[in-house]
Amino acid sequence: MKQLKITRLKEWANRRFNYTIVVDGQEQFEIASGQEKVLTIDKATTLQAKLMWCGSKKIEIKADEQQLKEIRIKANKGANILFPVMAFFVLIASSVVNLVYADSGLKMFITSVMVGGIIYALALVTIWRNTFLDIELVRE
Repeated sequence: MKQLKITRLKEWANRRFNYTIVVDGQEQFEIASGQEKVLTIDKATTLQAKLMWCGSKKIEIKADEQQLKEIRIKANKGANILFPVMAFFVLIASSVVNLVYADSGLKMFITSVMVGGIIYALALVTIWRNTFLDIELVRE
C-alpha cells in the first residue's frame, strides 16, 4: 500500500469552500484551504477534486509508482481570479459608455463584449467545468 499526501494550497480564491476529493467515482473526504490529508492506495486509482458543480480533470495514479510524492490542488487562476476581475472592469466600462455615449457605435461594441463575457461564463460552468480547479502530480 502506498501513502499519498494530498495538499490544497492556501489561497484567496475559493478560501471559504472545501474541495471534495473523489476517488474512483466515490466521494472520500473534504479538504479545506491550506490543509493536507493522507490517502492510502493499493491499486490503480482515479482521483479528482470537486467544488460544487465544477472540478478538476481526472488523473490516474498507479499504486506501484514510487516517484510520486504528493498531489497539489489549487484554484485555476484564469477561471477563479482573472475572469471575475475582467468581468467587473467590462461591467464598469459598459456602464460608463452607456451613460456618456448613448447614441454611439461604441455602445454596440461594449455590448458585444459583455455578451461575449456572458457566453464565456456559461461555457466555464458547463462545458469547461472540469478545468475550474488545477490538480498536479508532484514527483521526487
